[in-house]
Amino acid sequence: MLNFIVVNASYLSSIDFRTVMKRSLFYACLLFSFQTSGQAITGLNFSHWYNPQNEVSLQLNLVRETNQWMVHYQLKSLAPGVERYTITWEKRLSFSSRDVLSVNEKDSVTVSNANQRKGQLIFAPSPKPWLLLAKVVNNETQKAWYYYQFMDPIYPTSGWLEDENGWITDHFATFKKRYTLRNQSGKIIYVSFYNREFSAPLPPFSEKAIPTDQFLFHDSTFKIAPGGSFIPRRIGLYLFQQDTVAADGFALRVLDESYPKLAKIDDLIWPLLFITTPDEFKQLVGAKGDKPKFDKVILDITRDKDRARNFMRSYFQRVELANRYFSSFKEGWKTDRGMIYTVFGVPDEVSKNQGNEVWYYRGTNSRFTFVKAGSIYDADNYVLLRDKRFMEAWYSTIDLWRKSRF
Repeated sequence: MLNFIVVNASYLSSIDFRTVMKRSLFYACLLFSFQTSGQAITGLNFSHWYNPQNEVSLQLNLVRETNQWMVHYQLKSLAPGVERYTITWEKRLSFSSRDVLSVNEKDSVTVSNANQRKGQLIFAPSPKPWLLLAKVVNNETQKAWYYYQFMDPIYPTSGWLEDENGWITDHFATFKKRYTLRNQSGKIIYVSFYNREFSAPLPPFSEKAIPTDQFLFHDSTFKIAPGGSFIPRRIGLYLFQQDTVAADGFALRVLDESYPKLAKIDDLIWPLLFITTPDEFKQLVGAKGDKPKFDKVILDITRDKDRARNFMRSYFQRVELANRYFSSFKEGWKTDRGMIYTVFGVPDEVSKNQGNEVWYYRGTNSRFTFVKAGSIYDADNYVLLRDKRFMEAWYSTIDLWRKSRF
């Protein structure tokens, strides 16, 4: 071994050592600029996505056009000072990959103020799926949060709506509000309206879930020119498509102006389905919007006026957040993730991959797995894998709600 070192040292002394080192360093830096190593997405905790107290949030929306892919983003800070945060964009070839590929596309900022920054990135189409990973960093504390968008060649969304503040970031629109339809094709858009109410989900220990129709029968249709105005005149589900026989487009549910909050007594009844007995729920429905009768049922459940007020405030704050995070072709609280979020709250851990999302709650030692079951009405819809083992955690948590201990 010693002879080998001596021989090679003698050999190196016979050439320009500095030239060799410079070239080696150059190629190493060049390789590093294209690909570095990072943490796999499957190893990250994404619970901050659903935490309203997190100091920053980032929303990503993919629009897949024929000649380009467009990613809209909105960065929001809980307190004024969004300029404290920077976004670093990375490309990953899979959820398990640690290889970090640089993103050279320009980040075009369209809106910037004290509380939010909106922008977009445009990519060339790819025949294979990949992931756009965003690392948001607080420049003062160096704390970081991760968000991603799965860049899927068969992702169905191909257009968007804008209001006076630009593209709408929510997955719902407001009744009788004016919107502008946008897409890159320049073609007429066909709009299908569905006057349909969807059922609330069954409990997590149910032996089966309520099936979701992949294709619905519309109640009416109309056309909008690209760049044309759209004022929804009816509450319900709207599907926007260039080709009505193709499985692409985008859908939004139109709701009244108070949404994601629920302001009417009649609207408050249905989310209480999760924590009431069949007889109590029947009484709430029978109240028919009469507030004293509604209040009496709530008071009978909590057995104290202060607990009743605390219960209603806490519970419907959860419902509002479920609506904000999980609205799709139906109200957010009616989705499986919305149900679990309403009852159990912000998960302690959230792990994600291409096909599912897993939530873990330390307090009840419960792990809920949601499987992706997207459709043209919601490409990011998830369905809970139900199990009888959730029964104990469910009823013990419901009991805490009824005693107003949240």
